[in-house]
Parts: sequence; structure tokens; C-alpha cells
Amino acid sequence: MRCKFLIGTLFCLLAFSPLFANEGVDFSFFKDKPQSLAKDFYMYEYLQKESTTPEEAKALFGMVHTMNLRFFHLFAKKMDNPEFKKISQCIDLDITSLMKEDDACLNIGINAAKLTSLPKTQLKLIKPRLTHNKELQKLIPIMESENVYESALNSDIETFLNLYNGSITAYKLANFNQHILPKEHLDRLSNHPRFNQLVYNTVQNDKLDKVQQSLLHVNPSLHVNAKSLFYLGLNALKYHEKNKALAFFEHAIERAKKQEEKDKALFWQYLTSYNAQYLQKLAKSSDINLYSLFAFETLGVPLKNILSPKLEGTHPSFDVSDPFAWVKEMNKASRMNHDEVEAFAQSFKYANTLPHYCYLMERATRYSKHYYPIPYPEEIADYSIHRQALMLAIARQESRFLPSVVSTSYALGMMQFMPFVARDIAQKEKLASFDIRAMFHPHIAYLFGNIHLNFLERNLMHPLFVAYAYNGGLGFTKRHLQAGAFSQGAYEPFWSMETMINEESREYGKKVLANYVVYRHLLGDDVSINNLFEILLKPSLSDRFRN
Repeated sequence: MRCKFLIGTLFCLLAFSPLFANEGVDFSFFKDKPQSLAKDFYMYEYLQKESTTPEEAKALFGMVHTMNLRFFHLFAKKMDNPEFKKISQCIDLDITSLMKEDDACLNIGINAAKLTSLPKTQLKLIKPRLTHNKELQKLIPIMESENVYESALNSDIETFLNLYNGSITAYKLANFNQHILPKEHLDRLSNHPRFNQLVYNTVQNDKLDKVQQSLLHVNPSLHVNAKSLFYLGLNALKYHEKNKALAFFEHAIERAKKQEEKDKALFWQYLTSYNAQYLQKLAKSSDINLYSLFAFETLGVPLKNILSPKLEGTHPSFDVSDPFAWVKEMNKASRMNHDEVEAFAQSFKYANTLPHYCYLMERATRYSKHYYPIPYPEEIADYSIHRQALMLAIARQESRFLPSVVSTSYALGMMQFMPFVARDIAQKEKLASFDIRAMFHPHIAYLFGNIHLNFLERNLMHPLFVAYAYNGGLGFTKRHLQAGAFSQGAYEPFWSMETMINEESREYGKKVLANYVVYRHLLGDDVSINNLFEILLKPSLSDRFRN
């Protein structure tokens, strides 16, 4: 019997499925589990228990699939390893605290950003202590000189880029933003791979206007990648150099490896010139993204290469809620060619494994077909079409609907909830027996997703803003809007969509919005992408955060 209400549904699932019993994991649990992000997550949870011994932590350290700093800090806390404890203690210290520590600690925690935050008078104190970092040792003589800019120009290219890219904004402003960089120096810089970091960080920082103007004169070498070329195009538009922008965008198209990168540059060529030829080229794209959707709609081209299969039945043996079951299947698929993957996908051709089938089929077709499944539709049938489309758009981007997937940051399940967010929701819903492993169940994922979207949509009134907040947090999204994003201006709202500082949230938002448009279409309630763009500029959407 299906529970009718949210809490009732949760308690039904928690009570009757052994997966969701609030049972602990002991050390023996890890012995037969394949190395994976799922195993990392369980280890991360286990290391937080007071009862975990140093010997157990040492054994688990050898089982790690992907190490991150947060994970390392936990191991250092639990393991009886003085070296690990030293690294954990020192790596996050600020420069003031580092200067008070011994030389070993200083060399562990120091980097160019911390070094450039020091007053010049203190450089002589730190210089003899930097015994293990040759890159930073080379920076100090430049930083000690009377004219840092001239000394940096006269240094080798790698040293210049290490100092510029690694320095804090205040240091860049004081030492590099006083002059236009000589073109011959730019030509030398552009032949180094780290020049791409210089371009990206500079174009994204409006305080660095002189360096930005220098970039107008870049002659793209083969080391300048498509991403940098695109941002060089945006930079040229900022300074009203439309012809240069068009040329940079053209170079970006030539060097792009992904169709979406090509489509983005084509779209901006169209925005720059309003030449219909660019839009016509864009409408031939084989990819589904905001840019191609705009071209399809504007030119009346129907959506193509979109598949949303509907399957029946239940897989006889595969547990969709077991994170290790999918890891084992993916380990098999990783050794297969495309034809073998397609054949393998047929073993998942059931309603409850629809996400797994679609995931494998996209891979088998080399992503020439775009799968937009609607798995477990009965769980969202009572929601509005808008909410269904938004939920599906987010889940597709987060996990491709795979119920038991774990991310590198230990976000869990179909809707990729961070454990602390899921536990907070469970506490507010008064689920005393909640086990975090419940997030691997599609029903729970959808239900918690709906609760979280209720919260976000009370504050944000556009799918793009909701996507930003889902990925980067509500506070981050509010700060972005308060800073003046999506105001009236040239190339808006697209300018704000391309220049958000947080790259992950920026790209995530665009993908979710494209998914949202497709799912509205699949649910029989088409929405105009042009209208969604126009709504972004309505004062009521963002002005409330600027008061």
C-alpha cells in the first residue's frame, strides 16, 4: 500500500527496507568492496566515528580511490603518523600563523598567494627559510626589487606566469595593472600553457583593466586553448572591439574539442554581429545546449537526436540502491568496446533500471544520441509540470538519474545531496531514525529534492537561479545577484551567464536550464527559451537582493 503523504512515505520506506535500517558499518564491511567513490564515502563516514582505531585508519588509507584534502585531514587525525599530522596542521594556515611555525611547517603551507600577501619588508625574513620550494625561491628576488613589473618582464616566462597567476588580486593591481603589457612579451607568454590561466583569471577580474586591455593584442599561439580564446572574445567585446571578438571566437571554434564549445562561440558571433549565417550554422549542431536550443527555436527547427525511452518490468537481480552493484557493472563496461557496451545495455532494459540503460546507450552511441529519460515517473506525478521538469533537469545533470552514484565531494544519489543537507532536511521533517544511505533510494531522492526545491523557489523565481543555488548554495547565488548580475546592459542576460566567477555553478546552470526546456517539451508543455532569457532581465527577479 502506497503512503499518501510525505512523512508517511518516508516512514514506509525506512521501516520496510533493510537498506535503511539505522545499522552501523564495521571494519569488515570494507574488505570485499571495490575501490570507488562509494567506498571512499563509507570510509569517510567511518573515520568520523570515535571508535575508529589508528590501525583501522592506516588500513583504510591504502584502500582510497580518490583523495581530497578534507579526506586527508580525517586520516591525519585518526592515524598515528606524525608526518601526516604535520601536513594537516600546516597546509591550511594563513601566512601570519605560518611565519610563527618552524621551517618544515612553513614550507608545507606556503604558496604564491600567501607569499604575495606579505609586506615587502618581511621577504628577507622568509627567504632563508624556503628550502624546499624552488619556484617560490625564484619569485623572491623579483618581489624584493624596486620595480616588480620590470623585474618580472625581464625574468623567464615561467617565472613571470608563476608570480602573476599565483599572486593575490591586490598584488596584481599594485604591480601588473599599471601599464599595458608589451605585445612582444604577450607573444612570448602565449607560447606557454599557463598563459591560459592568466587569460581566464584576468578576464574574470574587472579590477585588472590594464591587463585586460593588453589582452586585446594577443596573437593566439597553438598553446592558447578554446576556453581562453572564448574569454579573449568576451574581453574584446567589453572594450568594444567587435572585429577582434569575432576573430577570437572563430579561433575558439577551430580549437574546440566539444560541440558545446563550438556552439557557444558561434552563438556569441551571432550576438556580436547579428549575422544570420552564424545562427544557421548553430542550428545544424548535433548537441543539445542553450545555444543550439536558441537557434532551433528562433529558426523553427525541431528538436533532434533526443530519446526518452519508456521501459517496463523490474530487473530480476540488480539492486538500484546498492552503490557497489553499479560500480561492479561499470568496471565491466570499462573494458568493453562500443558495440559490446550496447549489447551490455540490453541487460538493463527494465523500468527500474531505465537510468542505467540510458547511461550505457549514450556511451555506446558515442553521445551522438541524447537520452532524456523520465525514470520513476509515479514518484513525481502529483507535482506541477514546472516542478517535474525542474526536478528532472537537475537530476539528469547531477547523476544521469543513477540512484546510487557518489560524487568526489560525497554528494549522494540521484539528486546528489550532500550528507549534511540531507540530514538537515531529515531533522526538520522529524525523521529520528533516518539513515544517510536512504539517499540511494529513488523515492527518497525525489522526495528530499522536492523539499529542497520548495525552499529554493521561495527565494528564487527562475530555473537558472534555482540551478545556481542547488549547485553553489543560496548565499552564493544571492551574492552573485547583489553584485549586479542580470542588470540591463549590452549582451545581457548572456553576459552575466558567461562571466559568473564560479565556473562549476556557471556551467551547471546553463546545462540545467537547457534540460528544463527539453523536459518541458517532453512533458507536453513547451516553454520558449527566448522568454526564459527575457524573464532573467525583469527587475523583480534580482533587484530584491540588491536592496
